[in-house]
Amino acid sequence: MKRTVPLVLLLLSSTSALAAGAAMEARNYVARRLTAESHVQVEVAGVDVSGAACRVSGTVRKVFAGKPTVGEPLSFLVPCGAGAFWPAEKLKAAKVAEVFLKSGLGGLEAVDDGEGLRGLAAVTGQPQSVDDPALVREMTESIARYRIEGETSRRDATAALSLARVADPVLRARLLAHAAGLMTVRRLPEAEATADEAVAAVKALSDADTRLESGLVALESLAMGQARKGALTLAAILEPQVDALTEPSRRDAATLVLYGARIRSDDPAAAFASLSKVTDPATRRDRLSNMPFAQKDFSPVNPESLGWMDRLLGGAEALPPGEFRTEAVTQLCRTAQRSAMEMAKMQNLVGKAAAMAEVAARRRHAPSAQLLALIREMEGGNAARTEAARWYAVSANGFDGGDKLKADALKALGTFTPAERSAAARLLRPSASGEISPTRLVELAAK
Repeated sequence: MKRTVPLVLLLLSSTSALAAGAAMEARNYVARRLTAESHVQVEVAGVDVSGAACRVSGTVRKVFAGKPTVGEPLSFLVPCGAGAFWPAEKLKAAKVAEVFLKSGLGGLEAVDDGEGLRGLAAVTGQPQSVDDPALVREMTESIARYRIEGETSRRDATAALSLARVADPVLRARLLAHAAGLMTVRRLPEAEATADEAVAAVKALSDADTRLESGLVALESLAMGQARKGALTLAAILEPQVDALTEPSRRDAATLVLYGARIRSDDPAAAFASLSKVTDPATRRDRLSNMPFAQKDFSPVNPESLGWMDRLLGGAEALPPGEFRTEAVTQLCRTAQRSAMEMAKMQNLVGKAAAMAEVAARRRHAPSAQLLALIREMEGGNAARTEAARWYAVSANGFDGGDKLKADALKALGTFTPAERSAAARLLRPSASGEISPTRLVELAAK
């Protein structure tokens, strides 16, 4: 998705070609021409030079856009110094100048420093300055996105929608999705209907490749704006076409867009299903490690982080048994355990650390169970010690632990009284009775 925010500054700038011409990209000149007030052909009567600028005077002979009328006198400024697109002598040789104009402090001026100005021998019926249609579409979209953002920030949904509902069906789908995302962020009542309209606009695109490309752009806009319903609906529509792509790199890139939209839309199970289809193992590992942080401000101070981690682990557990499921559950449990360890360093966050560790310990993650046991033991009291014994037993035969952790757990359980181990055994199996040794408690935890 292309967003060129600095473009707006370029559009409003009147910097000369001497300062900006060599460095400015072609797309930015196209953008300036798209914002021009008029596009005309002028029969040149004279050129007055003043320093690095020239004032071209003449009569309007052809109007392609704007308010000027044929036959009226018109003059405009254009840079003509050294290094300019149109040196003074070259301007003086032109009989007809085709130019894009805007209003400036000194009157009309070439909107693009003269980059699109054409010197002609005679008036023509059609424009002679024609930009690359792909660049025109790209910059039209960028300008519209900026303007839609301005209207939604003013909470003017009607104005935003008028900018989004353009004639070009490809741009309409993209811009409606952009508007829907912004409206959702600002909680405008029109947000959901706009998202539905964007999804319908994508579905209406007749060319399959165009539908997929624009659909993925629209999907990112919806997901980034947290338009959850629209994003999940569009992801489901696009998924079969993404799965059918035969080029692995292209399929992976598109699948990651589906993954990103689903994880941002709080659908971990569907997000994992998408991520499991990515063929590059390194990319899968990277996304797994960053997955919790798809929620803004994943941290001890965010009360939603605990529930988010629990939902992520639930989504990973919903995967079919296999290597990726194991990898996903393990990676997420490690992230939960590291987060809990950081919280446990601060006395006022120990309770939250225990809750985060328990999310992974319940999945039998051995290091998390050990951390939770240590926190409970530190708390003291009969109930806490019973819980500590329970989690030591779980850590002894959980995954991602190893023989040393099991040995440490058995050694720790030896420090608990028979009564404490019996109470812990009843937490694991209510019918447990008789003498509960450390080994017996570990066996109960394994079952």
